[in-house]
Amino acid sequence: MYSIRNRLNYTIIASMVLLLSLAAVFLFVRVSAHVEEVFDTALFDKASALISLTELDEEGLEFDFAEEDVMFEFKAGDAPQYYQVWDKDGELLIKSPSLDESDLPMIGTSTGQHQFADLQLPDGRAGRLIEIVFMPRVETEDDEDDAAATDRGEMPSAEPITLVYARERDTLDATLFAIATTIFGVIIAVLLLSALLIWRLVGSGLSPLSSLAKQVGEIDESNLEARLTHEGAQSSEIAPIEKQLNHLLERLQSAFEREKRFSANVAHELRTPLSELKTLAEVGRMLPADDAQVDAFFNDVGEISGQMEKVVITLLELTRSEAGLLRSDPEDIELSRYCDEIWQHAVNGEASDKSLVKSIPQGLVVNTDRDKLGMILSNLFINAVSYSPKESEIHIAAEIRNDSVVLEVKNASIDLKPEDIVHMKDRFWRKQKAHGNSDHSGLGLTLIDALAKIMHLDVRLNLDSQQIFQVTISGLQPAIHR
Repeated sequence: MYSIRNRLNYTIIASMVLLLSLAAVFLFVRVSAHVEEVFDTALFDKASALISLTELDEEGLEFDFAEEDVMFEFKAGDAPQYYQVWDKDGELLIKSPSLDESDLPMIGTSTGQHQFADLQLPDGRAGRLIEIVFMPRVETEDDEDDAAATDRGEMPSAEPITLVYARERDTLDATLFAIATTIFGVIIAVLLLSALLIWRLVGSGLSPLSSLAKQVGEIDESNLEARLTHEGAQSSEIAPIEKQLNHLLERLQSAFEREKRFSANVAHELRTPLSELKTLAEVGRMLPADDAQVDAFFNDVGEISGQMEKVVITLLELTRSEAGLLRSDPEDIELSRYCDEIWQHAVNGEASDKSLVKSIPQGLVVNTDRDKLGMILSNLFINAVSYSPKESEIHIAAEIRNDSVVLEVKNASIDLKPEDIVHMKDRFWRKQKAHGNSDHSGLGLTLIDALAKIMHLDVRLNLDSQQIFQVTISGLQPAIHR
């Protein structure tokens, strides 16, 4: 288990550390390279100035910068600079007074080229040098005299000269250090402030999720009536989660309440026949041996056992349907004839004062599961017969609407109210005991609804103003014959 908040914080901060560190290194390298280039340019300019003060005449090479009253930076002092000049054969021509007995290194550069290098100065400081190999400037009064002097051999020929100029680099290092500390200091400050800001913003952004997790963690089977709430505007990402969880809680609460009612109803439904069986057993022991009485007792026991068996079978069918163990096995059924068969089987000679009135087109054939449709029709007929007034008619009609068959069963009701409709599919719900019949357990419409879902049918209940109760089943597919 890990924390989304901590993972986001660490990932974002680590990414920023990497990116800003790379940016800092890049900036330092670019800026330091530019600063070193400026420093080297200053070295080159100073060396060029020394070269401009070097000339060749009849008397030989002259170095004007070597005069005592010129360029005091090359004299011994607190922060002297250095130069040294060699001829083409490496013979020393001149060096700055600041060198005293020391010498500058000669790198070895081609004529007309220059090179830079770091070194340790004679006084121990870190320094940087430039080495230039150049041709000295020839100085004569005029060109004709120059040519004549050269012909007579009085003017020496110009030869390459190597100049090395060096100075301390403390200022360069100090500048680079200041740049580095500034860049990395700013980066570190930005990282610290960003890390604090990220920590706060991520925490604030995930607070609705944390609140949701806290509320969910406090819900258990003892407080399923609790609902998830939020303060202020809700985010579009969390809103569907909260909505679905609240919907799930409603379904769980409803399921738990149904299970409680189911347990209580099952106990009530089974307690009565069990009590009757117990009473019959006790009375049977008290009465003398009488064949007529024994036959009556066994008849009562059989009826009670049948009632209990019917409740148990219905509950098993409901459980199997809810668990998805039942499957629809469609076949062609001639609807009018099949309704007559189910009516005869369901009524079985009872309620002879009631009749079935059909409005089903002859020859109408539907393609559906025979057994499940039979169970649906049987329960509808039994309920209609049991809960309708004496000498009433039970109407069943069928017609094709939008390429499907709609089946309607209607009967006059007794003491039924519109507000009862919403409860009629609940398990064990009964408005009242059927007149003269105690076989009803209140599971008929519940089983009808469960079977209809397996068969992909829709069941709707309605009670009109004339107290006519109607069950409408839609979705039956007419058979297609090729």
